[in-house]
Amino acid sequence: MNFRVGIGYDVHRFAKGRRCIIGGIEFQHEQGLLGHSDADVLLHAICDALLGAANLGDIGDHFPPSDDQFKDADSTLLLKQSYALVQEKGYVLGNLDTVVICEKPKIKPKRQEIQRKIAHILDVEPDQVSIKATTEEGMGFTGSEQGIKAVAYVLLRKK
Repeated sequence: MNFRVGIGYDVHRFAKGRRCIIGGIEFQHEQGLLGHSDADVLLHAICDALLGAANLGDIGDHFPPSDDQFKDADSTLLLKQSYALVQEKGYVLGNLDTVVICEKPKIKPKRQEIQRKIAHILDVEPDQVSIKATTEEGMGFTGSEQGIKAVAYVLLRKK
């Protein structure tokens, strides 16, 4: 197959005393995201999309929360390792499309910074990386500001 498509989804709840890192960029927010690693919800969704497209399982298979070496891990490193596995299978990123779902923090002021950061990690052009954000207008888990969700879609192409 010359092309493969993958989808990734992740969600993390807010917790006091944690940093709020989204897309490899730290946001000033009264709460951070709770998780075994740094809980970067966007990078975790991207990892799952990449791994899924290449039929390599998911982020939990490669970086299990039961493994202490990933405690407070920098998710930019997890993304680099996930993409390396995809490349070993003979694929490269065609494009990446993402959505971050939260009321706060506001993503738009740092959207281009996130785009550039992810493009740098994946060694692709920024126009191959789309970062979007939306709210749930006060409804549900994210609407009541209990946490953040992220969805990522990737198109891989054969090298």
